[in-house]
Order: sequence, then structure tokens, then C-alpha cells
Amino acid sequence: MKKYKKWLIGALAILLVIITIGFTVGRKSTQQDLQSHQWTFASSKDNGMAASAKFSKNDLSLTQAGFSEVYTYHLIKSGYNEQIKFVGQNSVSGNKETRLFKIKKQSDEYKLTPINSLAKNDTGTVSLIPK
Repeated sequence: MKKYKKWLIGALAILLVIITIGFTVGRKSTQQDLQSHQWTFASSKDNGMAASAKFSKNDLSLTQAGFSEVYTYHLIKSGYNEQIKFVGQNSVSGNKETRLFKIKKQSDEYKLTPINSLAKNDTGTVSLIPK
């Protein structure tokens, strides 16, 4: 009986490892998903004029009404949550600006909830909607 118990425990452990690897390999990372689409960047502060967004490996390009802005971005794991940080240069003052958001996937969209004061006051809540 002990022999069967050990064999059963070993088989279950192997099965658990296979399932874990399957979930890890089969799921795209947030960065891969962001890069694989063009997005509508709909901000609660955009007055109804959403920008087009394109993510590359390190940059976010926003285009709205013929004007483009480029930000570097970084994804940060924080426990079970994920954050995204956008860093850009203010076109008037030349100062570096950082906007920090909590990012969460909902269906095929991403919801960005502002964390720092610049993100709250200047950008607001953002929906990334695939085009």
C-alpha cells in the first residue's frame, strides 16, 4: 500500500508541474499583449478626443489630432497587482514627468487607474481599447 501511495503522490506532483507550466507558457504577458495591438487611449480627461496608442518594447506613442507624444513605459509587478509607469518630457518646461497607474485587464481592454497626483490630475482614468 505504501508503494502505491508514493507512486500516486509522485504522479500528482508531476501533473501539477505540467499544469503550472501550461498556464505560464500559454498566457501572454501584459507587455506582449500591449505590443500586439494598436489601442484607443481613452482618458477621462481627454474631453471626448481619444488618442491612438502604439506600444513598442520600451515606448508608448500617443497620436491625437496630428500631434504625437512618446513616453517610455515600465510594467511593475506589485504582489498580485500590476502597475504601469509612463515617463515623458513636458513639451513646455522640458521637465521629466512620471505618471503611475494600476493596470488591470478586463475582457479585451485594459483599465488604468491613476496612482500618483500627476496621473490623477492630468490624465485621469484610462481605458485601453483594442482597435
